Amino acid sequence: MHRDCKMYQALLQSGDADIIPERLCRCPEFCPVDDAMFIFEGKWNVKVLYVLFVFGRMRFGGLQKRIDGISKTMLSSTLKMLEEHGLVIREQFNEVPPHVEYSLTEGGEALKGVFVEIARWSSKYLK
Repeated sequence: MHRDCKMYQALLQSGDADIIPERLCRCPEFCPVDDAMFIFEGKWNVKVLYVLFVFGRMRFGGLQKRIDGISKTMLSSTLKMLEEHGLVIREQFNEVPPHVEYSLTEGGEALKGVFVEIARWSSKYLK
């Protein structure tokens, strides 16, 4: 399986082949990297995840204030998609006044390493 996998070949050349264990690689039918690329496909996905990672549990309005330029409609659809993929939890509070809060799931929290690596890369290569 691994020998046909382009991602594995790239990791092998960089010395990081152990990142994707052979049991997870089912190329070309299934690639764990391909499966996760949806996170980077939407304009707002990473920004929403990052804000929830940095600030923790937030209401809709708080999220919108922290994400410059996002419309209510786009934030709503992005949150819904991230919830469907198991990265965000939506919790409704039936109080007066009622409100909704969003937070990261365990899977969403596990993206911490990704954000740390992005920060390292950014501080090294972006001027």
